[in-house]
Amino acid sequence: MRRARLISLTAVLLLPLVAHADDVDIPELGLRLTALPSSTTQTQAQVTQHPTGYDAVMRLGIASLTISREDEPVPPGSDVADPRYRAQLDRQYRGGIESKALGAPTADLTRYTCLTYVIVDQHLYRLAVTADGSPGRPPEFDALVKALSGVTFEGVRRANHS
Repeated sequence: MRRARLISLTAVLLLPLVAHADDVDIPELGLRLTALPSSTTQTQAQVTQHPTGYDAVMRLGIASLTISREDEPVPPGSDVADPRYRAQLDRQYRGGIESKALGAPTADLTRYTCLTYVIVDQHLYRLAVTADGSPGRPPEFDALVKALSGVTFEGVRRANHS
């Protein structure tokens, strides 16, 4: 009887953790997010094609996660750890978010941002979490920043439009 209560208590305590994260596949960008809060779903991932690649935007309350993938390979020797290369990327992308904080969550007045650049298989990915928050940092922002740890990169899968 005591063991049954322990199993029931364990199940009750772990259920919110199991229900908390959902997997989202974004084949056009060649990635999978495995730690998104359950209220951020595949249907909320808006994927758009632009002349140089694809973008995906997901929203969680007042926070958003935007992931961009460039179709053209990066030039040989490109290194996202190089501040000059990051500054060039910051100028290239719209939106006025700069990577000067090296991907760490930062606050500029009431606009919170976390920006990371990654090169995978010679293709540039830009991952940006943003949220407006006042008087403090919104919990949705922190949840999406935490979800970045669950990004895995896979082969790009796109439908042929012949």
